[in-house]
Amino acid sequence: MNVNSSTSIIESPQILNYLADGIIFSNHDGIITYANQAASQMVGAPPDAMLGRPITDILTRLPLLAAAGNGTKASQFELNGRHVKGKATTIYNPENQAQGILTTLQDITSEYEAEQAKKHFLQNISHELRTPLTAIKGYIELLAAGTGGSLNENQKMFTTTIQRNVNRMVQLTNSLIFASSIKSGRLEHISGHTDLSQLIPQISRELQPKAAEDGQQIILEIDKNLQPLQIDPIHMATILEELLTNSIKFNRSGGKVRVTAVPETGNGNQQTFVIVSISDEGIGIAPSDQAYIFEEFYRADNQSDTQIRAGGIGMGLSIVRALVEAYNGRIWFKSAPNQGSTFTFIIPNQPPDHPPTP
Repeated sequence: MNVNSSTSIIESPQILNYLADGIIFSNHDGIITYANQAASQMVGAPPDAMLGRPITDILTRLPLLAAAGNGTKASQFELNGRHVKGKATTIYNPENQAQGILTTLQDITSEYEAEQAKKHFLQNISHELRTPLTAIKGYIELLAAGTGGSLNENQKMFTTTIQRNVNRMVQLTNSLIFASSIKSGRLEHISGHTDLSQLIPQISRELQPKAAEDGQQIILEIDKNLQPLQIDPIHMATILEELLTNSIKFNRSGGKVRVTAVPETGNGNQQTFVIVSISDEGIGIAPSDQAYIFEEFYRADNQSDTQIRAGGIGMGLSIVRALVEAYNGRIWFKSAPNQGSTFTFIIPNQPPDHPPTP
């Protein structure tokens, strides 16, 4: 945002008082020159008492202000028992000189509490489901093994169907628990090295039979100079397996799934991070769905037959993104309807200073 004059911000203070969002303007010295009623309520001080004070005294927990430069920065924090999203925008005059900072405060307490309630519900219900499912799984396996007596063909068919669906329920429950652990920062972390030049072929071999059922081919392009990463092997396996499984699910019959892994080097030709891409030739992702593809439980409204057959509860990609970002990495994708999708992520060679948390 580039406003030519600070006067345009406060010419109509009465209008600003009708806004639900808090508005605070501070000059180039960081002194508050205007605050509306919503900001007053969030801060817990009358507007007149805020004027003339340094904004850092009023918003001590708004770290973005100290780093605010050209453009806009945003942060979420707690203020007087409320959860607030703050945004600071530098204001310029016609000579492109900074005149101050416009700060907006949005009360997101309701949204935050709803999100926390959802997380707690998922965590509790997932653990409650795990116990009975474990018992059902154990007993049906005993029945299938003939422990309770020999089974006729019809009984074997029934137990096989039960086993298949119980296993699916166990996988879904474990996914929910895993996602909950990531979000709450309780993700178990095993320090160690992951050799992608071995792990990628291993996971590809495991998924090759599934791909072969639809005539698909998995092609690997792994750089010979790839070095091991300092990352939990289980976490990296989860990332790769989910992305590769999705590519197979949504690929076209007889299509190719291509996996590439290359290192990027810095000074001294030392590996600084690794870039991994997994692409397919399938149905792609509609533009209207692309902004939400990494959200929890997101499923496209207008699903194709392929998507319906693929099943799932929409947790996989949200788990992948959380894991990648937990290691200071980044993930993105390119896709177009009926032209396939390519998911790419980068992982730094060194892990975070602490065990991964979202």
